[in-house]
Amino acid sequence: MRNYSKVLLPALLICAALAAPGHGGAADRPGHTIDEPGFRPVDYFDPAVVETLGSATVAVLPTIIRRAGRTAHSFDSQQQIVEFLTREGIAAGTKPRRIDLGPVRRHSQWEMFRYGASRVTKSLREYETGTDYALVMEILVPRDQSVFGIEIYLVDQQGNHELSFLLNEHHAMFAEAGLVARNSSEEARKQMIRKATRTGLTAFARQLELLRDCLAAEVTPLPIAAGVLHDFEAPL
Repeated sequence: MRNYSKVLLPALLICAALAAPGHGGAADRPGHTIDEPGFRPVDYFDPAVVETLGSATVAVLPTIIRRAGRTAHSFDSQQQIVEFLTREGIAAGTKPRRIDLGPVRRHSQWEMFRYGASRVTKSLREYETGTDYALVMEILVPRDQSVFGIEIYLVDQQGNHELSFLLNEHHAMFAEAGLVARNSSEEARKQMIRKATRTGLTAFARQLELLRDCLAAEVTPLPIAAGVLHDFEAPL
């Protein structure tokens, strides 16, 4: 983690552990979900973002829709994100830069998340947004009519991840959203992506709340056992 104070580090490690997929032992039991709003890896966030986001500017790039055969982009989802951030009091606007991650080919969402995070970092280092941060949402749709997972990447101009996380069926809010198209029509798939975008944004808002709570909490340092569960890395 970058430039964290010694005072905040124990609290942040505990907060990161609470956001991990194995917290509470729920994610390692088939048929169970956990209440956390996604998995926020400890190396992919900076707590200072909760103090700066309200006065920062954010460039929202077209949402990445990763399908079995190729990467597509949703400008409708991009606009949804801008409207959401604006309602939250965050100065946001659209940028046309499209990031192509190719088709869904990796074995697990964790691998797809790390690959996407790396590509987003590289792309934004080469692209001047003129803003403090850039936000990219990625929606995984390998079966065309159902969403496999959602990822959000919030990065600064240098490509550092300020708040990036993934969301999937192990998380209750994703499972309860029922992100499946009612039929194979274009309109049904569009509505599915809109619903997935809302779900991802709700998780984003809750992640910010968790970080604020972590920064405000007085905690006692505890030993942390870190790791990613095999069930969480389940293949497509």
